[in-house]
Amino acid sequence: MQPIISIFVSLWLFTAGLSQTDSTRAPILTPDSSLDSSLKTDTVAADTNSVDSDSTATSADRRIEKKKPIPPQLTIKAFKVGEKLTFKIRYGFIKAGEAVMQVKDTLRMNGIPVYHLQTTARSVPAFDWIFKVRDEVNSYVTVNGFYSLRFEKKLREGGYKVDLIVDYNHEDSLAHVRFFRYDRDDKNQDFKVKIPPYINDILSSFYYVRNKTLKVGQSFYLQNHEKEKVYNLEIKIHRKETLEVDAGTFRCLVVEPMLKGEGIFKQEGRLLVWLTDDEYKIPVQMTSEVLVGHITTELIRMEGVPNPIPARLE
Repeated sequence: MQPIISIFVSLWLFTAGLSQTDSTRAPILTPDSSLDSSLKTDTVAADTNSVDSDSTATSADRRIEKKKPIPPQLTIKAFKVGEKLTFKIRYGFIKAGEAVMQVKDTLRMNGIPVYHLQTTARSVPAFDWIFKVRDEVNSYVTVNGFYSLRFEKKLREGGYKVDLIVDYNHEDSLAHVRFFRYDRDDKNQDFKVKIPPYINDILSSFYYVRNKTLKVGQSFYLQNHEKEKVYNLEIKIHRKETLEVDAGTFRCLVVEPMLKGEGIFKQEGRLLVWLTDDEYKIPVQMTSEVLVGHITTELIRMEGVPNPIPARLE
């Protein structure tokens, strides 16, 4: 059985990450209690770089500095710190587990304010004896500009134990990727890959899409980074639907990421995602026909979300 966390994170197997620091030492995180609500919705002004010249020097003597990439501008309006979404995971009609997506808090990473996004998945006790799952994915994404600084994926599924860590250096457009498989030392990897600057990891990309304007019949593309690979992923917005789940009844947009990756979502079936048809685009349901069968995740509980939700029907 392939990793169950892929149901939740590889749903959005789009994005690219970046970065490498000269040291393999992880950046130090410190809780930041000083970040207020206004900071969470700030946008980033474009950085400009001018020619460094001396007023008395001739043009031949002028030193032109290399321009740095311009950080993106993004106003965060679809979510806030404290949002927590709980889902049930079903194989057919059997409840196999629960998953949680949450915006845990704001921290500082190397002095930069970041959101801490986290997704977890765990099998229910009745399913543990068949296949025990305790998975966790963390993304640290800048408050201003919303691009990734660090990505962590920890898979604990039966006897399969894997950690993936990516550190991002946007100025150098490099990703430092470390992969550890604890039952197979020969599968461990430590490498750096060149990728475009200011791009997100797979988890923060999901939240990025929630902040975009989505229109039925249109598509858009996101650059995707999966370990050593970088490619564009098409996101299609198919239609509008009303959907009833345990958390309520919602007007939804049906969205499909056209996945190209190998493994559990290896193009054997379509992946469809239902997002609330409002400015918050809360994920309500995700379904896919995959190698291991038909998998559905359904929203059962919401915390830290706006009240009322415009797309929710009474």
